[in-house]
Amino acid sequence: MGQLRAIGVAVVGLAYAQIGAAEVSRATTVKFNTVCTRCHEGECSGRLSFSSGVAATRSHVRRYLPYSSSLEVEELFAILKYTKEHCAQYPLPDAVPANGVWGAEALRQWRSPDGESYFIPLGKLTGGIYYLGLRFDGKAEASMRITNEKFEVLLEEQQCKDQTFDLTLPVAAEALYYLHLKSYATLLGLTLSPVGLHVPAACTPSINSCIAEKGRTWVP
Repeated sequence: MGQLRAIGVAVVGLAYAQIGAAEVSRATTVKFNTVCTRCHEGECSGRLSFSSGVAATRSHVRRYLPYSSSLEVEELFAILKYTKEHCAQYPLPDAVPANGVWGAEALRQWRSPDGESYFIPLGKLTGGIYYLGLRFDGKAEASMRITNEKFEVLLEEQQCKDQTFDLTLPVAAEALYYLHLKSYATLLGLTLSPVGLHVPAACTPSINSCIAEKGRTWVP
């Protein structure tokens, strides 16, 4: 029996090694960042032991995502393990449109299975001011949070019963950024574009008042 258990652990370890070396699927990444992060976002502590590998994770994952395949469980485990070991967002291949405009089809791929939220990588942003525009399929209640790869919050906003959501986004430090959006409404379009104004180091998220205080003007 002990030998069989050892073989089982070895197989699980091999499966994880293969996942760790490969690209985790986009669908699993979305599931982790819209479902699992309700409890595990930015969880860099040692609360969860990895000594039992994927096997110990399987029942926990299927409690919240009951139809997860064995491969998805392994991928979710790989993401969480990376999060804990590096205290950072699991790296993703660049999927940002060259023109900074996401259409409905592209956005659908970043929506949670239950249709309640989105996780959208915004790519690497350099310091400056950006315009962020969201367009829904109707009047929508939504809450949004933008974080960097170290889970530091750049912006948190809410909207009530509007079809469009327009924001000025001040970015003080270059980093990879991610949009976490909660809404039952369908997101039809997202636009992210630089405005061109340098962000003063002393500025707060209240960028318009900051600009007024500093006597600065917009650069088209």
